[in-house]
Amino acid sequence: MKSRLIFTATLLCVTLFVPLALFGQDFVMDGTVLVSYWGNAANVTIPEGVTAIGMYAFEFCTKLISVTIPMGVTAIGEYAFWGCERLTSITIPTSITSIGNYAFFMSGSLTSINILSSVTSIGDWAFSGCTSLTNIVIPSSVTSIGSSAFDGCTSLRTVTVSRRTTIGIDAFPNGVRISYSD
Repeated sequence: MKSRLIFTATLLCVTLFVPLALFGQDFVMDGTVLVSYWGNAANVTIPEGVTAIGMYAFEFCTKLISVTIPMGVTAIGEYAFWGCERLTSITIPTSITSIGNYAFFMSGSLTSINILSSVTSIGDWAFSGCTSLTNIVIPSSVTSIGSSAFDGCTSLRTVTVSRRTTIGIDAFPNGVRISYSD
């Protein structure tokens, strides 16, 4: 009985982390959280039913150029797209409320990002090192921008934020003109 219980528990744990690659996909899930991407596609659409992108999920996916995130995903975890040096385009749905610390850290090819009105927080170093980032849209719904969130975004020239937004230390690189929307 005890060995059967241990076998069942082990089987359950293993199936929670079995990559969907066995079924023609390249995603590792933990329930509804996307834990890891094992593929090498340039353009990726995250499957429906995912509610969060976990820590390090796409870390150093160097072939990744574009990502489409479906409705229902509410959070982009810490380091989720860290080091995705060729990532130029990401579609963020209105269900996203938070962008974690270091989420797009060192994604140097990312040129623009449209942060939608559902987002309330942008973590520390979230877009730091995105040297090609020239255009960002920060809606008044964002109540906090973390320290160094856009540090190293050397192509960024102008940012518009709400006066009600708390801006962390060194959130933007020197020389960026900050204007206020209200």
